[in-house]
Amino acid sequence: MNRILRSLGCWLLAVSIPLAQTGCTRSPSGADNESAGNWILDTGFERGAMVFHPIPGAARVSGKLDFGRDLEGLKSEWIVSQWNSKSDIAKITGKRNSKMYTYENAAKTLAVADDGTVTLRVDTGEEYDTPRVRPTDPWVHLYLEQRYGSPYRLADRDDLRLRFEARITESESLMSQEQYDPGLHASIAVFYLIVGDLSGSGDFLNFCVPIYDNRHDVPPGEWHIDSGFNPAGDTHKLIYTLDGGGLYDSPTGDGQWHRVDVELKPHIEQALEIAKQNGYFDGVSYSDLGLEAIYIGWEVPGVFRSEMQIRDMAIF
Repeated sequence: MNRILRSLGCWLLAVSIPLAQTGCTRSPSGADNESAGNWILDTGFERGAMVFHPIPGAARVSGKLDFGRDLEGLKSEWIVSQWNSKSDIAKITGKRNSKMYTYENAAKTLAVADDGTVTLRVDTGEEYDTPRVRPTDPWVHLYLEQRYGSPYRLADRDDLRLRFEARITESESLMSQEQYDPGLHASIAVFYLIVGDLSGSGDFLNFCVPIYDNRHDVPPGEWHIDSGFNPAGDTHKLIYTLDGGGLYDSPTGDGQWHRVDVELKPHIEQALEIAKQNGYFDGVSYSDLGLEAIYIGWEVPGVFRSEMQIRDMAIF
């Protein structure tokens, strides 16, 4: 696979975010999965979401989504990043539709249903004047993120698992056959865990659980070091992607719900070993690792109309 598309998903993950920007610390009155030990906080978005400006790497808060709630005094656990978009979702007026609250314009949608189902949609036909022609051309991201000021030590859980259900409700190429180049153009949905060394080296690895890749019935596994095409954004760390063949038993773009339930330790241990072989994590063991952040959503370097839904997210 072309190296540029192997790098999709983590070229901005090294950006440092001042956690103090996300607000105060009063807890909400509503219950959420934290009471059950879920490391993914506020899965119902009861505390809203901070929004980062579309300029890549700026990590500058442009607003806050309240999903129709009074959030005074609440700390938002979620961040919405929307790199390389022409519009800012923080400037969109939200509205309630039936049993969900929606922020939507022609280019993107973020909706949260009363049952916690999240919808993320991008239409990059509204973003690109023409399809990308160079590997260095920027591409659209729409991510939901959580970044943990006090990382979770992985070894504190004997059987650490990631669970979620996802489905792709739309993925339509808006390019002609002559325009489409799979080495430059794709529509990819991912769930990233950023795993770091808590003993102080500053090393981290990008651990990807793939959800969808328009070029494959089931996203393949691979690993590489993120470096070489964008000096301002490369993390220069390991990107390790699980093989979707071990997660899914049918094409992930078929419009059906697909459940992921994966024990993380053996896969992260393998990623750690690969990282060590490439000069990272010297003297570090699995017991030194912590979950520093998660990223969920779309990377779309092609001209596509793509929509996914995700629900029942948990790391425990």
